[in-house]
Amino acid sequence: MKNFLRTTAAAALFLGLMSFSSAARAQAVALQQQGNGALVQKTDRTVCMTADLTGLKQCVNMTQVNYVVTPSGNQTSVWKGTVPAELRPATTLVKEGTWQEGGKTYSARSTTAPSGEISLTLHYKGNGKK
Repeated sequence: MKNFLRTTAAAALFLGLMSFSSAARAQAVALQQQGNGALVQKTDRTVCMTADLTGLKQCVNMTQVNYVVTPSGNQTSVWKGTVPAELRPATTLVKEGTWQEGGKTYSARSTTAPSGEISLTLHYKGNGKK
């Protein structure tokens, strides 16, 4: 019985390490290095973006279409989506502000067109320079 438990524990540990290694390798492949040293991640992650970022009355589902990290630490995340008809503005709505997450402050700019097309760009200046 003691040997069975040891064998089972060792097998579980091995399988856990293998799955962690595969996940890390998959994430590393998702980021592609560009010629200037920036890492670019193409994603299809969807999040309901808060009204604080969009200027609309409620959150809107948006998909992250691009994420870039430069060697200097700058980060840019671009999100796009479609606003439900009942939330669409009569004229183009632009909302600028800041967003804090993970101990970082991002500048945020959201643009919503009367057609319902919405885009949001979050930018973090890692080195503090423009």
